Amino acid sequence: MNARAPLRIIGLENSWENVHPDVIHMPQPFAGYPYWMVFTPYPLLDDRVENPTIRASHDGMHWDRIPGIPDPLVSAPSNQETHHADAELLSVEDRLCVIYLTINKRTNETTFNMISCGPDLQWSKPVVIYEDVGAVSPAFQTEGDTFHVWFVRMKEKDSSRSELLHREGPGLLSLGQETTCHLDIPGYVPWHLDVLKVETGYEALVTAFPRGTDNSRSSLFHVISEDGLEFTLSSKTAIIRPSFVGWDNRVIHRSTFLKDPDGTYRIWYSAGSWGFHFGIGLLQGSLDSLKDPLVGLASVPSYVRRLPGDVKGRLRYEARSLRSRFRKSLVNEQASF
Repeated sequence: MNARAPLRIIGLENSWENVHPDVIHMPQPFAGYPYWMVFTPYPLLDDRVENPTIRASHDGMHWDRIPGIPDPLVSAPSNQETHHADAELLSVEDRLCVIYLTINKRTNETTFNMISCGPDLQWSKPVVIYEDVGAVSPAFQTEGDTFHVWFVRMKEKDSSRSELLHREGPGLLSLGQETTCHLDIPGYVPWHLDVLKVETGYEALVTAFPRGTDNSRSSLFHVISEDGLEFTLSSKTAIIRPSFVGWDNRVIHRSTFLKDPDGTYRIWYSAGSWGFHFGIGLLQGSLDSLKDPLVGLASVPSYVRRLPGDVKGRLRYEARSLRSRFRKSLVNEQASF
């Protein structure tokens, strides 16, 4: 099942319309909290406010804003052609690191940036880790003295193709050459992911969309790997799909997860509706029996009030898809002469 309502994680201007969460659990609480989440606000698809924002929790369900720290952590870039996105959280010794992307919408150039703080929550200035073209959704893990990052590179001018890449090294500023991973979800294009180190290797949640559509039709899949390079589906079907009439009826966006010692998963997934409203939901349990632990906690518009916006958004999408198919048909027809 899907979450019946998004968590009430207050972000920009008292809105809970947030996406791209990343959650870590610290057995030794950091600044008094064992759970930390970074996300980006995304009200009505406004990428200019998609700036990394952090919250903390004692239970992984109720999230607090921490007084005295910047909110968001980083302001929007001055260049109107660029925006921030895809924040990631990492604990390194006694510091909390936030990695986020800055994307140029015209050139598709991507910069990986990092800020960090100690238990005093005094955040550093941004440092550039890496620069790329077409990269999205970095997922970082540490293993001993080695730092790992996986990210997806979308093929320029071809939304039907992407590749999963991996880099590793002794530090965030000294990552080695990239290696292409194997990840095949038949009929789907991988888009966003989160990776978790487990006893048997690695597990990942991958957001992917059907070939011939676009990323706004994504669902969530679970994959496993022994070496972090060869990933296989644990199930042929998605573990979370867009609902029929819920708050998450259009797209399942980037998601993050923890796995408890007893095998229970906790998945914080971001999603959006046809009416362009977004949020972060929580499900927990086994992958084939995920349940909403917080039914009724969040306040969301009723389906009746949501309906006009959802209908308008769906009709707009179908009209755009029809125009796109018509243009492709004309091109193919002309090419045949």
